[in-house]
Amino acid sequence: MVYETIEGRIAVPVKAVIDEGIISESNYKQLVSRGKIKVMQRGCYNTPALADYSSFPERFRRVMDTVFGDPKSEKQNALVEFLGDDIAAAEFYNSYEIDDDRYLPADTIKEYYANACVLNAVHLLLNNRRALQKMCGGTVKAHWPTIAQNVLDVDRSQYPHSLPANDRRLKERYAQYQKGGYEVLIHRNFCNNNSAKVAEDAQRALLIELLALPNNLDNAQVCEQYNRVGRLMQWKEITAAGVATWRKKYDTEIFAGRRGSTAFRNKKTMQIKRSAPTAPLFFWTMDGWDVELLYQKEENGRTTYHHRPTVVIVLDTFCKYPIGYAVGTHETPELITAALRNAMRHTKELFGEMHRSHQLQSDRYAIKAMTPLYEAIAKHSTPAKVKNAKAKVIEPYFNTINKKYCQLQGNWSGFGITSDKEKQPNVEFLNKFKKEFPDYDAVVAQVAAIVEREREAGKQKMLDAWAAMAHEDKLTMSRESYLLNFGQTTGKRNMMEGNGLNITINGMKRAYDCFDLNWRKHTSEHWQVRYDEADLSTVLAVSENESLRYLLEEKYIQPMALKDRKVGDAGQLQRVKDHNEQLEKQVSDFRAANIKAMSPILEMLPQLDTLSKLLITDSKGQHKNNRNATRAIAGSMREQAQDADVIDATPYDLY
Repeated sequence: MVYETIEGRIAVPVKAVIDEGIISESNYKQLVSRGKIKVMQRGCYNTPALADYSSFPERFRRVMDTVFGDPKSEKQNALVEFLGDDIAAAEFYNSYEIDDDRYLPADTIKEYYANACVLNAVHLLLNNRRALQKMCGGTVKAHWPTIAQNVLDVDRSQYPHSLPANDRRLKERYAQYQKGGYEVLIHRNFCNNNSAKVAEDAQRALLIELLALPNNLDNAQVCEQYNRVGRLMQWKEITAAGVATWRKKYDTEIFAGRRGSTAFRNKKTMQIKRSAPTAPLFFWTMDGWDVELLYQKEENGRTTYHHRPTVVIVLDTFCKYPIGYAVGTHETPELITAALRNAMRHTKELFGEMHRSHQLQSDRYAIKAMTPLYEAIAKHSTPAKVKNAKAKVIEPYFNTINKKYCQLQGNWSGFGITSDKEKQPNVEFLNKFKKEFPDYDAVVAQVAAIVEREREAGKQKMLDAWAAMAHEDKLTMSRESYLLNFGQTTGKRNMMEGNGLNITINGMKRAYDCFDLNWRKHTSEHWQVRYDEADLSTVLAVSENESLRYLLEEKYIQPMALKDRKVGDAGQLQRVKDHNEQLEKQVSDFRAANIKAMSPILEMLPQLDTLSKLLITDSKGQHKNNRNATRAIAGSMREQAQDADVIDATPYDLY
């Protein structure tokens, strides 16, 4: 951005104005000496001279708006007003054919089209500046560093161009475009004459593919295979030393073939170094871990000792705090759900109420099924890339826990299978004392004890940081959202009764009701109840299509005898009475409004009904004339309703 703001006023660098040719240095000094241009900051070492933008004469300000952009605009990009569609370019790139009757790829067409649009805008910008040259009486130069910055600032979501950011290269590309048109923007790899199949290319391709074979041939073997083909093609023979040179030169290109894509990403691609979150609940990561603790198990009449439990841990990376966990025999979606449920419960234990995380990182196990849950527990769900263990900080955490706690236990199973065998436990010792291994419940207790020790070590740091956090950074999770995503169900559906919803949880009957006035409008619904065993004071009632959700409270038990009353009983009783009064008032108000809407018709109903049923004559002894007159009125009302294109709202048969 060229402009600066000093004490609420827009300032422009004097050097940029002069370098761009908007005003000559002598003219600038004259206007300053006359007091026409106001200097806001004198220039000195490492400090540019700044002048008040608004003090420049209007003719100079107009040029500055074109060159630097309007200072009142948010983007201040001079190219924005010149960017537009180029139908000819779109047609050219869409119809451009390359070898073997293929067209340019769709993404490439978008890229070249954007390049043409941006270069068109540059051309219009330069032409506009030349026109303004006559107005200023000076020489307006094409200052390419500024133009390059404008090109760099173009919105890539709308114009995904690939023009160079370097001003010299951009100038060259612009000159080529002006001379050669749309075709010069097409990369030579797409040109029709670019697929030359010369011997040198074929030789290099064969050698590289031999080096990249997953068999991992050594230099002598590659040399032998290459020369075997070369003799048929009458190529010069190569040596193993020559192969070594090629292996070194193309190490990156052949590495994936020799070692695999995962090894390539871990060894060859650039790794991103990240800083830890600055506060709790900013970033959670989770993964399953086969704990290096053995347990014994009886199955098929014999006892085996090689089993290991699986724990899913949700780690708050602020201080590597295990915010949630669950232990099972193997990783399942249910185990992951249990770990996340434990995390939400633990946030309430720590902070007084449940809170969501800003971001949750997971692996891609059962990603489609688990994504709704991940998005419910965190503002952003960002699964790690497939087979990219380095992206998850929880992997090193597991190694730390293994060394810090598990290695000290008698049932420790060792490190991973790729680790140094010298660092693994003594197999003879394990076989000798295997009968002392704990059973499943005991090993679960071991894991739970490890997690609790980790929590105790980091608890105070979490609480101190939480107290210092801004309130707007704390994302609470409502009771309704928690039960909707983590609540257990009875497996049955229940209908509302007079005293609310009666359900059985773990063999015990419980009654729940809701003080929402809309709750009792849905007596015909079959409700699924979602609850949390740790807190049964409230449950969530969900309709079959989940469009209706109501948070129900457990029914308050009132004593029959006044003598048995205790503190709080009267308040709860009054709460029910107030609710019932509101419900009755709501029904009464509804009926009253409905009757009021019918008032024009109701005025007619008594006399019409009487004349239709009874043969009562008037003072002149007439009955049919009066009855026919009322029918005429009713007919007129029907015609008016039809003219107004409305349905006849009369609830009774007027005849």
